Amino acid sequence: MYRKNLLGDIDSEILSYISSMEEDRELVKEVIESLIAHVKALASQNLIPAEKGEKILKELENLLEDPSPLFKIEAEDVHEAIEIYLKQKLGEDEGYLALGKSRNDHVSAALRLKAKKLLIEQIKEVLTFRGILLEKAKNHLTTIMPAFTHLQPAQPSTFAHSLCYIEETLATYTKALFFALEIVDSSPLGAGAVGGTSVPLDRKKLGKELFSGIVFNSINAVSNRDFLGIACSIDVNLSVFLSRIAEDIVIFSTSQFNYLRLPKEHLATSSMMPQKKNPVTMEIARAWGAESIGHFVALLTILKGLPTGYNLDMQEANKHALKILKGTLETLKIFADLFAKIEVNEANLLRDAKIFPILATDIAEKVALASGRPYREVYGEIAKLVKESESAEEFYAKVEKKYGIKISLEEGIKKPVIGSPNPEKVKEYIELAEKCLKEDYAKLKLLTSTCQY
Repeated sequence: MYRKNLLGDIDSEILSYISSMEEDRELVKEVIESLIAHVKALASQNLIPAEKGEKILKELENLLEDPSPLFKIEAEDVHEAIEIYLKQKLGEDEGYLALGKSRNDHVSAALRLKAKKLLIEQIKEVLTFRGILLEKAKNHLTTIMPAFTHLQPAQPSTFAHSLCYIEETLATYTKALFFALEIVDSSPLGAGAVGGTSVPLDRKKLGKELFSGIVFNSINAVSNRDFLGIACSIDVNLSVFLSRIAEDIVIFSTSQFNYLRLPKEHLATSSMMPQKKNPVTMEIARAWGAESIGHFVALLTILKGLPTGYNLDMQEANKHALKILKGTLETLKIFADLFAKIEVNEANLLRDAKIFPILATDIAEKVALASGRPYREVYGEIAKLVKESESAEEFYAKVEKKYGIKISLEEGIKKPVIGSPNPEKVKEYIELAEKCLKEDYAKLKLLTSTCQY
């Protein structure tokens, strides 16, 4: 439709190669919503006849309810398909739609709107996940377990302490996602192809239909995809963090550790081995961390070195950005569901806290403080005792004999510093985290109170 007067008809194979119709299924509603806002602005400013605007709006609203007819049309993209469809329905009156708009500003608007919706959903899921972690932590303030470095038992901790580590990290990502949402939530509508439009559109009023503000510069409005890069970079980092938690869960749910019992919905069986219960959702989540990196590399590599202005390369970047945004949202939902239902084998956590000499650091610190000797000197002595002992029990007996010190695991977790597994310190953190969570819910409610998402 767009090329006919200048270039004539297009070969079907070439059309298939350049067309984004299949990918545009993901964005079709946002494209239509942007067009509805545009037509409303044209009509309200008396830039097109009101009755023509009403006819166009009625058809656009029908398409919003059911966009499937668009995907039966051969077109370069969904924008062209919509105009072809409207021309079939309205004849020449369809042409009023094109006044003061370009695919360039409307592609950017649809992408920003889609990203906005997905980021809002992501924030909701992160907040839900954080709430689940904090509630579960309250029940495990004194559930002792080993903390690990290099996957070796290192120091005494608690399951609540471990859960709060995840929650605190997610609180950081909540801030980052709010930042991404703020960047995304700006309207490029009215920027035209690159240099604006002679049609006197009120861009601020038009933008308020769907966004909180506007992208001021028209070149920036259509050329820039940094908003996708920033949002996706946060999502990829979040996905990588979640892949590490997935790895912990896979390990801790093995028969050898048996620290955690996963909900059956998150398990699958073997086709051959009848005894197997495989942690499949966590394996997919672990893989998603890698996949998200791949999509992000593709996204940035496509955008790298493009000349300023719209280029069709950007069309190919969209699918990678949407994969990242949607995949991260789906993964967050899986984690929230798993942690809501996960069960803890407290006996096995305590077992491994007892059979390894994980109080060695506490002992060395207490001896150094009590004696006034250099810590490294005491550290060497304690290391030798560990080396000479066949078991943690034997090591602790030697420590008591040599230094007159006997420390329990319960004492070992009661460290005086903020952020330690000390049940009182963890309880204080939970109270603070719940307050922050409540504030984040309020912030999200305020941001979404003026829109339908």
